[in-house]
Amino acid sequence: RTDEFGGSVANRIRFPLAVVDAVLAVWGPGRVGIRLSPVSDASGALPDSNPQAVYGALIDELSSRGLAYLHLVEGQTGSTRTLDGFDFGGARSRFGGFTIFNNGYTKAMAIEAIESGHTDAVAFGRPFISNPDLVKRFARDLPLADVNWSTVYGPGPVGYTDYPTAAASE
Repeated sequence: RTDEFGGSVANRIRFPLAVVDAVLAVWGPGRVGIRLSPVSDASGALPDSNPQAVYGALIDELSSRGLAYLHLVEGQTGSTRTLDGFDFGGARSRFGGFTIFNNGYTKAMAIEAIESGHTDAVAFGRPFISNPDLVKRFARDLPLADVNWSTVYGPGPVGYTDYPTAAASE
């Protein structure tokens, strides 16, 4: 790109910062967070040619805005946890605020990530689809139900609201 949103790192982070600033003007810093996927090509998005420089600078700028949290997708959304091209661990210290990481975490991985200081919290997406009681299952070390991928993104409740709870499936 050759307009005000392309070329230099400063230009490439201009648009997300403008959006964040506009939302902050309405809702205030403690009520706004942002989710970033520095290396993901999900939904046909083209990853940045230099994610460390661009997202590092973006996170540096976001750190001064008092956001409620920074949510980072580690690796490819809904796929691998390949972390090449971006220092996710360093992102937490650069941001300086509350961080949430996700993508393919197990309970054990989440505990390790939090206890080691890699992140403050871990978000679970896919496991909640087939485990409406995921928190209970984690707390009681119960097995997780598998997702029926043929029903995901369907037009109705099948595959979203019809998975049994652990008590019902025991």
